Amino acid sequence: ASVDGAQELREEQKIFNLLACPNYEELATNLVALNNERNNTGFILSDAPMRLEDTGTAITNYATNANGDGLTTADPYFAVFYPSCQTTDLSGTVVVAPATHMILRTVVRSDDVAYPWLAPAGTRRGTVDNATQLGYVDALTQGLRDTLYENSINPITFIPGSGILNYGNKTTFTGSSLDRINVARLVAFIRGRLEVIGKNFVFEPNDQTTRDEIKNSIESLMI
Repeated sequence: ASVDGAQELREEQKIFNLLACPNYEELATNLVALNNERNNTGFILSDAPMRLEDTGTAITNYATNANGDGLTTADPYFAVFYPSCQTTDLSGTVVVAPATHMILRTVVRSDDVAYPWLAPAGTRRGTVDNATQLGYVDALTQGLRDTLYENSINPITFIPGSGILNYGNKTTFTGSSLDRINVARLVAFIRGRLEVIGKNFVFEPNDQTTRDEIKNSIESLMI
């Protein structure tokens, strides 16, 4: 209800480019609907269930919804991450947190040092520094990482010498370049900027002068 009934989240004055409800993966369809209403100017980060076993069979069954309780949302602006992590709360107590606890920070830090259209993954922009270790999983084997990626789930793993990293760049969409997070975020970024540019010309005469100004503004954005 907080997502579906919140008019404030749908106001054009509210500008944001990331959406997440950590540990509430069941809100995937609600967040996708919200993003659609906002003209897909944002990108959604979501978790695989904490209960998901680190086996190829369990991951494939979840990704394909083989048992009726798995992933059912496929959208160009939606990505899923696995597994959870261990970190500490404000009192210093060790707690288990969902994958998006790590990924939200990783994506924001990637945007700070680069651009939304560069993958927030790997050793350069995928570092996780707000977790001490992966939750319930010592490390994802290469085979398990491959299974996750083949099923459009982004693995978070420990790489010796580099630490904990986001090692995925997949959306849950297939069939075009929008199956990659950086491409989808580029499209969302451009769409958002075009909305801002367009508002500058509301109520202006529909003549050649206005059209040239719009064209110049858009060309300046694309340079």
